Amino acid sequence: MTLDQQTLSLATGIVVLTAGLLFVVETVFRRDSTTSRLWSLGYLAGILTAFSYLLWASSPSMWWAVAVGNAAFVVSAGAIWNGNRSYNGRRSYVEVTLLLAVITGFAAGIAGPDGGDWAGAPVWFGSVAVLAGFGAAETWRGALRKDVNARGLSVVLTVESLLFAARFVTYFVFGTSSYVFTDVLGTATASILTMVLMVVAAVSMSVLRSETSFAHARRRSTPVFTARRLVDDQSFQQVAADRLERAHNHDERVALLHVDLDDLETINTAFGRSVADLVITAYATTVRNGTPTSSVIGEVGAGRISIVFTEAQPGAGLSTATALRRALLDTDIPEAPGASLTASIGVATTEHFGYDLEPLHQAARRAADDASAAGGNRVSDAWLLEVSKRPDWR
Repeated sequence: MTLDQQTLSLATGIVVLTAGLLFVVETVFRRDSTTSRLWSLGYLAGILTAFSYLLWASSPSMWWAVAVGNAAFVVSAGAIWNGNRSYNGRRSYVEVTLLLAVITGFAAGIAGPDGGDWAGAPVWFGSVAVLAGFGAAETWRGALRKDVNARGLSVVLTVESLLFAARFVTYFVFGTSSYVFTDVLGTATASILTMVLMVVAAVSMSVLRSETSFAHARRRSTPVFTARRLVDDQSFQQVAADRLERAHNHDERVALLHVDLDDLETINTAFGRSVADLVITAYATTVRNGTPTSSVIGEVGAGRISIVFTEAQPGAGLSTATALRRALLDTDIPEAPGASLTASIGVATTEHFGYDLEPLHQAARRAADDASAAGGNRVSDAWLLEVSKRPDWR
C-alpha cells in the first residue's frame, strides 16, 4: 500500500497533536519547571510543523507553509535540547535556537513560490541534525546520564540527528531526485519515524518530569531543622554559602565557628544513650543562645555544630567562641551529675580564608580538631594554626 504525502502529513499531525497536547496540558495544570516548559515548547513547535506541512500538502499554493514548518521544526529540536540542558541544571541557549529557526525560515521563504518541497532544505537538515545531536549528547551528561528513563530520549534524538545528517549528505551527493533521497530517506520514512519517535519521546519525558516533581515534593516535605532546632547539614551548606556570597558582595567580614562537643563517647558510655541525648540537647541550646541572633547554626555531625555569622568588628569570631566556651562550662545538666559540658572550638574568618564555604569550613574544622587533640575545652584560631605550620614560622 502506498500512502500519498497528504495522508502521511495528516497521520503525522494527528500523532504529534495528540502527544503534544497531552504533554502541554499537563504542564499547564502542573505549573511545572523550566524544563517542562521548554519541552512543551518543543511539542507546540512540532504541532505547528505538522499543521504547516499539512497545509502545503493540501494546497501547494501556500508555499510559505514550508518556511514556517521548517522553522518550527528547528524550534522543536532546539527546545528539546534546551530542556535537556535545563534538566541537568545548565544554562539554556534559546537564543541560538531562535536564530537558527529564523535563518531556516528565511532560507526556505527566499525561494518564493517556485521553491518547491525542498526549499531551503540544506539549512533545515543541517540545523535539525546539529540541534538533535546536541540534545542526544546532553542526555549523557549530569542527571540525565544517571537516569535510565532518559535512554528513550537518547535514542529518539540520536535517530533524528542521524536521519537529518543523512538527508543533508544525500541532498548534495545524490540530489533530490535520487532513489536514496526520495524513497530511502524521503517523506514517508521521515513521517513514520516521526510518529514512532514522538510516542517514545512523550513517554520518556513524562516519566522524567514525574520523577523530578516527586523529588521536589520530597525536598519540600523534608524538615529543614533537626530535633534540636538547628539547621540540618544539607540546608546549612546551602544557607551558609548564600550568606557568604552576599557578605562578599557587601565586603562584610564573616566568621565560621566549628564546635565539637568533648568526651561525647565517654558520656554515652557512663550515663547511657538517653542521657547522652539530653546532654547534646543542652549543648545545642547553649550554642543557640550564645551566638548572634542572625547566625546560621547547623548540626553537621554527632556533637558537631557549625556557626556562620557576620563579624561586627575584627576579632568578634574569637570573642564569641571564647564566650561560648565559658557558657558551656556553666551549663548544668542534672541528669548527668559530675559531667562538665566542654567543647573544642575552631574559628576561621573570611579575612584569611576567603568567602568559599568549603575551604572556610575545613579550616575551622581543622582548628577544632587541633583544639580537641590538645585536650579540649579551648578555642583555636584557624589562621594561627595555619601560620604555625609554615617552615619559616618562628
